[in-house]
Order: sequence, then structure tokens, then C-alpha cells
Amino acid sequence: MQKNKKTKKQKLNYSNKIYDHNTEAWRIIKILLGIILFLVFFYLLAMIMTGEIKFGKKEKIEEETVIQYDEILAGQSLNRMDEEYYVLYYDFSEKIASTYVTYRDAYTQALKGIPMYMVDLENGFNTGYVLKEGEERVELPEEINQLKVLNPTILKIKDHKVIERTEGKEAVKNLLKELNK
Repeated sequence: MQKNKKTKKQKLNYSNKIYDHNTEAWRIIKILLGIILFLVFFYLLAMIMTGEIKFGKKEKIEEETVIQYDEILAGQSLNRMDEEYYVLYYDFSEKIASTYVTYRDAYTQALKGIPMYMVDLENGFNTGYVLKEGEERVELPEEINQLKVLNPTILKIKDHKVIERTEGKEAVKNLLKELNK
């Protein structure tokens, strides 16, 4: 009888060991599936929150395309099609920028004289044309590679050459006021 109990225990232990291996494998699979489902859930949640996935009917908003010709890159300053024009160089993010825009808009709306273009000196394409400390500049450059300006500056250009330069906040503001008279 003693032997029968030992053999039964051994059989039970053997069957428990097989069951334990299967259970452990299933636990690992369940954990991996849980992690994957957790990651997929948060990925989808992030997509919904950022607007990449949208539910419902999409509304088509038709906006009229407006092409603006007034803002140019500094490298285009001397190659405009107009025979004579002004180019206003300034940092669009400055506090005084709105003052320049106001005067410039008043000038262009009144269609007084020659066109005026704007250049944002903070634009990465234009930073090479900003005069840095210790650099020399040509007062009236005839080629674009000679162009160096301060913030703010207005250049008057005729026949693709600079004929007049105005620099400094007050001087630029005064010139814009004068152009509006």
C-alpha cells in the first residue's frame, strides 16, 4: 500500500510538473499579449488625440488661395521685375514689427509710387545677409553677395542696384511716415 501511495504521488507530481510547464508558458503568452494590447491602446489613443485619426464626417473647408508677393527672401532683393522699388528688412517677430507693417500697408493701399517688398531677417534663408559685429559692408551694393543689412533697413533699388539706404528703427519709421504723406 505504501508503494501504491508513492507511485500515485509520483504520478501526481509528474502530472503537476507537466501542468506547471504549460501554465507557465501560457502566463508568459498572456503577459506578452497584455503588453501588446496595452501599447496598441495607447498608440491609438495618442493618434486620436493628435487628430491623425478622426471619427465622423470630414468637413471640407474651402479657402480661397491667396498668393502674397510682398514677402521675399533677401537673396531676391536685387532681381525683382520692377524698375524701381523699396525693400524693407526687419525681424517679423519684434514688437515694433506691427508698426512697420501698418505704415507699409498704408503706403501700398494708397498705391503711392513704387512697390515695397518685405524681408524677414529671422528667416533661416535670410540670416546670411544680416550684418554681424565686426563685418564690413558695402554701402550701396551692386551684387547680392555684397548685401549686408542691419535690423531694420530700407533699401531703395533702381535697375537692380541699391541707390539709397536707410537704417535704424527711428530712421526707418520716419521714412515710412514720409512715404505715406
